[in-house]
Amino acid sequence: MMNCHAQENIVQEEFVFASSFDGVGPLRSVAVYSNNARKLPLMVLQCGYNGGRDLLLFSAKRMAARGYFCVCNGRRGMAGQPGHHDDGGVEIMDIYDSIQAAIAKYGDKVDASRISIIGYSNGGGNVFSALVRFPYLLRGGMALFGITDYGQWASSGHFTREVTQAVGGTPEKVPDKYLVRNSVLAAGNLRGVRFHIAYDEKETICPVTMDEAFVEAAKKTGYKNIFVHVSKVTDINRWLHGYNGAKNNLSPIEDIFMDDIEKNPLPPPQMGTIGEFIVPGFIVTPRFTCVIGHGDDAVATINYQFTDKSAKFTFTPISSDKNTRAQITLPENIPHRETDVIINGKKTGIIKDDLLLKAETTIDGTLEFRMSNR
Repeated sequence: MMNCHAQENIVQEEFVFASSFDGVGPLRSVAVYSNNARKLPLMVLQCGYNGGRDLLLFSAKRMAARGYFCVCNGRRGMAGQPGHHDDGGVEIMDIYDSIQAAIAKYGDKVDASRISIIGYSNGGGNVFSALVRFPYLLRGGMALFGITDYGQWASSGHFTREVTQAVGGTPEKVPDKYLVRNSVLAAGNLRGVRFHIAYDEKETICPVTMDEAFVEAAKKTGYKNIFVHVSKVTDINRWLHGYNGAKNNLSPIEDIFMDDIEKNPLPPPQMGTIGEFIVPGFIVTPRFTCVIGHGDDAVATINYQFTDKSAKFTFTPISSDKNTRAQITLPENIPHRETDVIINGKKTGIIKDDLLLKAETTIDGTLEFRMSNR
């Protein structure tokens, strides 16, 4: 429990940022941390449907008293936030942007190498989405009664109208948009995160078959740091759908999560020079960022290979339109001379050494940045 002295020393303040993806803003988050904070692990909290940041504060204050710098995120188009919420589409980039904004604003109060995320209901869905889209960013994750497949959720009879409005149609009418929002497809993207999934055996709002499918897919790829917690009707503590607070005690499962990531920290994973990811709309890695289509309507496999003088990307479409464009951007801090852009084996342009390394191809093509010999 949080003692009174600890509670008195908790700071709670709002900060704002804008989306780096589409410029939507000002988006508002709440930072909750101890007034003597220094190099604290960062914990992102995500709210669920029709919820606001205030519903996360009970948990955030507990976590802040324990030694976390907490960032409570709202949702686009809800509780006074601007924009349109899209159920696991472009809005997932807001998580990344809120983290970068907190690091920039609060400096040495935050340890940027120790970032975790926890979400409730649709916020749990955000956790699944964030872990597969930002595979090197997060060291810990917990999805409480979350959503891994919005197509399945829309078909389950719960929040069907809200989901189809958010996504832009039914699974039958816009199937590619639902491929983007199916984290099971990208379960192999998990890297260096201790991932906890929790729900009650009587959960009905977010069918647990979604969680089970994700766990099975992740384990098939050989990923081992995934842990499932299922409460039973006979248990004293149950992980019932909702937020932590006076009416719903989720403190024990939150503590299990924090105990684990504190006692069993994973080192930050190193990204190799050769590899493969599934890109569900977009992905952000230390070596490149990839956006396909509008970021919410196409999925592809990307194979990458880096050498001292080149970076090559090969795409294989998963969604239906093979002509969908895929854009690759390399980090701004990569030093380079004039660079040739090679699309499907043919040089199509030159990027000067004072310009960002950015180019695009289709999701059934290849793209290579090759340092010029000139």
